[in-house]
Amino acid sequence: MEKSEGSIVETRKELMVSLSGDAQPTLRTAHFIKPSITSSIDEKTPKHPSHYNSLPSKFEPKKWPLRITFHGWRYPQRKWKEWVDKMAALHETTWRKVGIYQAVMSSLYQIGRNDDLLLGLAEKWCFETNTFIFPWGEATITLEDILVAGYAVLGSPVFSPPETEELKEAEQKLMEIRKQLRRSKAKKVNQHSWIKYLMENNSEVEHEAFLSLWLSRFVFPSLPFMGISIHLYPIAVCLARGIKIALGPALLASIYRDLRLLKKKILALSNLESFEDDNDDQKLELTIWSPFHIVQVWAWERFPKLQPKPNLTDFEVPRLARWHNVNSSTVRNVRLALDSEGSFQWRPYATAVESLCYKIYGDEEKWVLVDVDVDVDEELKSFTRCLRACELVGIGCVEQYSPHRVAMQFGMDQDLPGPVKRRNETQELSWKCFDKQIKNAMLYIPSRHRKPDVTLRYLEWWKQSVVGGKDGNGNPKSSEISAPNFKGKKSDHDPLCPPGFPPKCQHIEVLDSDEEDNLTLKELFTHKKFKIVDHRMYGDRKSSLATTHSLLYSSAENNDVTNVDAEMKLKENSFQKEPRTGKESTTTENTSKNKLDSPSPVRHGAGFLKDDERGSRSRFDIHTDGLELEARIDKLRKEIDGLKAAKFSQKKVCLTNNINL
Repeated sequence: MEKSEGSIVETRKELMVSLSGDAQPTLRTAHFIKPSITSSIDEKTPKHPSHYNSLPSKFEPKKWPLRITFHGWRYPQRKWKEWVDKMAALHETTWRKVGIYQAVMSSLYQIGRNDDLLLGLAEKWCFETNTFIFPWGEATITLEDILVAGYAVLGSPVFSPPETEELKEAEQKLMEIRKQLRRSKAKKVNQHSWIKYLMENNSEVEHEAFLSLWLSRFVFPSLPFMGISIHLYPIAVCLARGIKIALGPALLASIYRDLRLLKKKILALSNLESFEDDNDDQKLELTIWSPFHIVQVWAWERFPKLQPKPNLTDFEVPRLARWHNVNSSTVRNVRLALDSEGSFQWRPYATAVESLCYKIYGDEEKWVLVDVDVDVDEELKSFTRCLRACELVGIGCVEQYSPHRVAMQFGMDQDLPGPVKRRNETQELSWKCFDKQIKNAMLYIPSRHRKPDVTLRYLEWWKQSVVGGKDGNGNPKSSEISAPNFKGKKSDHDPLCPPGFPPKCQHIEVLDSDEEDNLTLKELFTHKKFKIVDHRMYGDRKSSLATTHSLLYSSAENNDVTNVDAEMKLKENSFQKEPRTGKESTTTENTSKNKLDSPSPVRHGAGFLKDDERGSRSRFDIHTDGLELEARIDKLRKEIDGLKAAKFSQKKVCLTNNINL
């Protein structure tokens, strides 16, 4: 076991801002997961890979020529609960020791599959980073999620061979049971015959046989389907004797692998000539072997508008029980819901009531010493493993793990993610990287109530790298065109980009027809005039942002927080319109009390085009099956609560491009 000098969390003062960009930057002490890039953004700064050009233009999975089989999505067998209860009464202490008790008990629950949700998530998967890339941020399934599911991240690797004669002897006895089943009337070994034989016949390796079935059915399913995998016998033998095996990293590696394979199948749809359901020759097939219910539950935990109503549970049962036999939510367009979701829960486990049972979810932040030579609580050791960028060694695969890209999921602040050298030449080398111990370092444990932020340079990088992506014609990428084409007024938040980011095209708002009819010609012309003034005022968004960024960083170097705030306010005021007089001013002020406030150009950016560019672009038509209006309204209301009231225009009139003055 190799020792590693230094910590995995670094602390420094930075200009921090919320990921939504709805507040002024603040200079404060922040905590980041290593490695991160602290230099300014330039052409050498890596950008996110993009696969979105090749996604189907419409999210209609039922019409896609895909045949996906989820062989890893298993329900308990008829006699399984009886066997679990019998084994738990005898071996609960051993299961808790090796860190599998919650996982074994979770095998009693049934999670209904939502194929649309799984395919919607797979669309967002980036297999270069092993993360989901949403318009509003980056997230992924981490080792913390696997820990909560009941799988240990500490222990020996899954490829460890039995070392003692006792272990080898137990493995041989399992092989004898296999031979007996082959000599039976059934003449085959499957999970049904296995459980029937072991429950009807006394065996000194019944515990090992039980765990062999559990591993083969619920953890690492593989060919032959419904079989008992021989290569899992050594793991079962070790677990039965209280030897801890790190099942968590191997399980997560298999999920990453299958997400990559599924994403590639979705991308391959663009190469097909047509989407004909009855053309079997064109159907793309894929078998998912990993326990993919973990992916769906991950989404349910974090997207409130996508989750069904969870069951009420107590502290003693696994967290998976919350989703046992619940009715799946019915969202018509999952792609749009994922893109526009503004209430993503970064730390669902920390805010849960049962989190009080865990040391890593305390009410107060703290620092703890982490040293291989010091007796450290296993929960803290596991949390340390969750934070380190490394390789995950699975069964037949090695996948990259990048928690520094999703630091906010751990309550840490987010900076530009630094590069991590791959160590995947062999599984032994990859495991050595994962199992590296930290020597004499202090680990920061955030409060479970902490609200992390991002650095100002990260916000700019995200906009340039992800949100600013366009196709070769300068238009939004096809996969991003997912908002409905509503008639009437549009909200000041564009679901195609995260809150606080400039839209990719000119925002156009249409007055209600009745409201237009009541306007006089002079008032109508006044609305048009205001719209033109808006375009001239905002001008080049890019240049104003650069000026603001330069101003903030020059102030930050002098550690002058007050000066930063003051100059930010000054910058905001420089964008304000001059007060209107007469009827125009009164009308605007009255409507501003009842309408959604437009964000400040410094905080959000108006996203308008220059005057000379307005003629070259038109409003792009967006077609979709629909949008959960409740989610949109809830999202807008949440954003508005954090915005400062602005005194300039509330009503953006659509007549600029359509009426000749």
